[in-house]
Amino acid sequence: MGKNVLLAQSGGPTAVINSSIVGAFDAAVKSQGVDKVFAAVGGIEGVLNEQLVDLTAIPDEKIRRLRCTPSAGLFSCRHVLPADMEDEEYKRIFEVFEAHNIGYFFYNGGNDSMDTAMKLNKYAKLHGYDVRVNGIPKTIDNDLFGTDHCPGFGSAAKCIATTLQECAHDTFSYPNSKTVIIMETMGRNAGWLAGSASCARYNGKQIADLIYLPEAVFDLDRFLGDINDRLSQQTMVYAVVSEGVRGADGKPYFSSSKNTQDKFGHHQLGGLAAALAEEVKKNIIKRVKTVNLDIAQRCASHIMSKVDHDEAYLAGARSVEFALEGISGVMAAFERKSNDPYTVDVVPLDLTLAANTEKTIPTDWINKEGNNINEKFTEYVTPLIQGEVAIPYSNGLPDYAVIDEPVIEKKLKPYS
Repeated sequence: MGKNVLLAQSGGPTAVINSSIVGAFDAAVKSQGVDKVFAAVGGIEGVLNEQLVDLTAIPDEKIRRLRCTPSAGLFSCRHVLPADMEDEEYKRIFEVFEAHNIGYFFYNGGNDSMDTAMKLNKYAKLHGYDVRVNGIPKTIDNDLFGTDHCPGFGSAAKCIATTLQECAHDTFSYPNSKTVIIMETMGRNAGWLAGSASCARYNGKQIADLIYLPEAVFDLDRFLGDINDRLSQQTMVYAVVSEGVRGADGKPYFSSSKNTQDKFGHHQLGGLAAALAEEVKKNIIKRVKTVNLDIAQRCASHIMSKVDHDEAYLAGARSVEFALEGISGVMAAFERKSNDPYTVDVVPLDLTLAANTEKTIPTDWINKEGNNINEKFTEYVTPLIQGEVAIPYSNGLPDYAVIDEPVIEKKLKPYS
């Protein structure tokens, strides 16, 4: 009898995060060295609480539907493991591993999730546990270091560009009505999502007149000047802003709750487009519309990118394959070989390089005015939004899967 595999998800969901889990599941069940494949319900918190589900007992049809289901099918958490490697949390996690014969643990998430995987791999080595721990990348923010791009980004980018294109067709139907449209995207420290709006076209021309990123200093007066300048030349002005744009002091220009931070110490962002719209109304023009996709940009499976969907699956599968080959403490990273034709390799990246390190947009992909991107960015993102996925429908709506199976029998005392 082989060892068991444990899969878990953490952080903000994406449209394709579950495709990675199915890829990992498929790679595991094909191996003769694996007995069962379990899932922790609610990330590392599910491990601590011994909340495990036997994925191998779930009908295959449901597993296939899970691959086209948005959000974290295994449920998620935002839990930070202590810096002290002797903390009781580590002891508890490995007690759970031992109780359920876990020989392989895979954590599907972003920067902070890779930090968790790195710490667990380090603990296993320090204490002689025969458990291989690898990371599966995920983040719509596309800011994981060491990988060309992240599963989840391509679909979010496709959603943003499509929405902007549809909004343009709506507003351009009023050719004589001067209007400013401000779209807000997610993106705390990196502007990959805002930049993806550059893919949207109307009659062959880029729709976004202005794109503001956290990588360039944001100044309100200059923003208003940019809007006013464009309005003097055209009827419609489209501005796309990343929620994390920063002033000269390096702090977010706008936070809807400046005194509220999450478990990772991040300020809660959002509401920037509405705040900027008020400034434009006060100083330039009254007719201002805002578009804020908020969480919709990360869970829009109905318009997911097929490239993203397929690569997410591949990332999950390769992470498991690396572990089965004896490689531990790595994340499955994408290495781009060519843009045309688009080709990538999946390579093992040391978790110490991926954990807590953010990848931002290269400065030479941003125009010198700091209010738009250039063709280098568009060439980078275009291959990632290609293709469509035929998701299952029922009664006119997507037929998404929900993992609601009971947890397996617990073998340890409740964890406090």
